[in-house]
Amino acid sequence: MAYSPPSQISVWLYWLTASGARREPYTLCASGHTTWGCTAFCNESGYPCERSQTRAYPYSTNPATISIETDYLLDVVPREMPVDPFHPTAIQAQAIAARSYAYWHIRQGSAINNSNQFQVFVPYTFEALSSTTFPDNPSDPCASSNLNRYQRIVCGAVARRHYIAYGTYPNDDLPAFSEFFADIGNRTVNGGQPYLIAVDDPISSHPDIVPDGHGRGMSQKGAGRWARGNLSFNMNRDLGAWSVRWERAEQILVHYYTGVHIRDAANNNALLTPSYRWNPLQINWGTPDNHPPTMDHGGTYPIAVKVQNTGVADWTCSYPHFSYELRYRWAKAGHGEVTGSSWASVCGTPKGDPSPMVNLTIQNIPNWGPGAYTIRFDIYVTSAYGNFWFSERGWRSYDVSVCVGGPCKGFIPAVRKDYP
Repeated sequence: MAYSPPSQISVWLYWLTASGARREPYTLCASGHTTWGCTAFCNESGYPCERSQTRAYPYSTNPATISIETDYLLDVVPREMPVDPFHPTAIQAQAIAARSYAYWHIRQGSAINNSNQFQVFVPYTFEALSSTTFPDNPSDPCASSNLNRYQRIVCGAVARRHYIAYGTYPNDDLPAFSEFFADIGNRTVNGGQPYLIAVDDPISSHPDIVPDGHGRGMSQKGAGRWARGNLSFNMNRDLGAWSVRWERAEQILVHYYTGVHIRDAANNNALLTPSYRWNPLQINWGTPDNHPPTMDHGGTYPIAVKVQNTGVADWTCSYPHFSYELRYRWAKAGHGEVTGSSWASVCGTPKGDPSPMVNLTIQNIPNWGPGAYTIRFDIYVTSAYGNFWFSERGWRSYDVSVCVGGPCKGFIPAVRKDYP
């Protein structure tokens, strides 16, 4: 029997500490309470209250049974990942992880509460996002016409009912225990599920990183770094560009959660991710700023790429798939595509970890004149069933714009950027 995603969640709400733990002695929220944990519009000193006004605990019962989509996640997502410093793509990944985490606990029959034992849930967090705005459609806040900028970002993140799934048929649509934490340097740690294995996280390499949390599953600040392509997760701070940037939330999620799929709870749990996937974790261009150099026809440019297998199976090179190779294709506006002449074997790469660093050479640039070219990195499979690129199976190539024969007007040599 197919998994049926819930539409509601029952949550016990407690008075919370400033860090999100239950205060001792444990005290349940009740009608009229204006303490932190019961409401974001609280009136206590020493707590992160929104002090523009005071509003009491909004529910008539405790536990409160509420809508996951139009209430719970709207308050959980910005509390777990503050909207101001984080990139919207990271917030989308957080929303999917938070929904999956709630689904998993509901299915387990957990006595869910509003503390950081689960996910921090403080009523009115959504309304308190700067500047305080009460939606003009309270029954469906994201359908409101008066939302502020940060509320629109949260609504965009939770709009699609996607969740992380793991399992084997016929139970391959069950929600994953999508643990997440604040930050860790260089590498996550193993958890208690087959999809919670330690993975390299080289973008989280700045010496100022302070480990924060259990280290299992998705690093929230790591997600922010990948979404920005920067050593800083904070949109208001620049610690230096990284050589890779991920534009899609699913790239972040399949990096941290090994062998999972993303499914659509709003469409009969439809599968949204292919089985063949990969991510580049790092590209060494051999330049001082580690951006692609301006290239010339006839030039030769050796690079190294750290390749992660983010799919559902190891890349075993035997029947029926005889080889897995990192290759690239050239593309330019007004022209077709030409496959590059260099490749690197990634045979034997297991799903998730470790992620090998492989060498290949950018060379034999097509003679399409000067200007901006695109290098499309992709995995190519030689198979008894017919050769194919991963991009032909639904996982996009990793595209990098380069300037060839310069100058390229207004050109910034980096991954193509599609900021929201």
